[in-house]
Amino acid sequence: MDTSDLESTHKFFDMWMKNYEANVCRISEIPAIGPTREKSEKMMKGFPVFLNLYSTWMDTMADFQGISIQAMKRMNEKALKMKSGEVQDTPKELYNIWIESYSETFKEFLRSGHFASDMGKFMSSFLDAQKYNREMLEEHYLKPSNLPTKTDIDELNKELYSLRKQVRELAGRMNEFSMEK
Repeated sequence: MDTSDLESTHKFFDMWMKNYEANVCRISEIPAIGPTREKSEKMMKGFPVFLNLYSTWMDTMADFQGISIQAMKRMNEKALKMKSGEVQDTPKELYNIWIESYSETFKEFLRSGHFASDMGKFMSSFLDAQKYNREMLEEHYLKPSNLPTKTDIDELNKELYSLRKQVRELAGRMNEFSMEK
């Protein structure tokens, strides 16, 4: 597999994304009608969120595919030197060459600004999808089932913190009064 195969993978994915956005995403833009209109509209907002997550995930996987190919080429070059007699021909040496070439290649990639940018985009889209899932879970399952939501738990934690603070203050005042007597 060479760089032309990787480029064809990118071209295919870009073409697929353009067609998906032109056709399937337009379905999510159709206005909802009927008694479940609001619920349907909120659910349709998830299409672009998950499409963005899938798109960034595919870009990340394509980058890792390219890095794996590059590491394999480095390993093959070193293994050819091994066959030419420059390096001793043992399975342990081949294993060491494999570990070394893959480690070097991936370390270079993981330290690059491209990787950091890529991971930032992926994590951002992942967090957006996670937030959307949490909102939908709370609204459609927890609230109708009369179960506590994250907001409810956060409010309880704030109230508990406030009560503990008041108890500490009152206990301190009581100690002051008892010492004065």
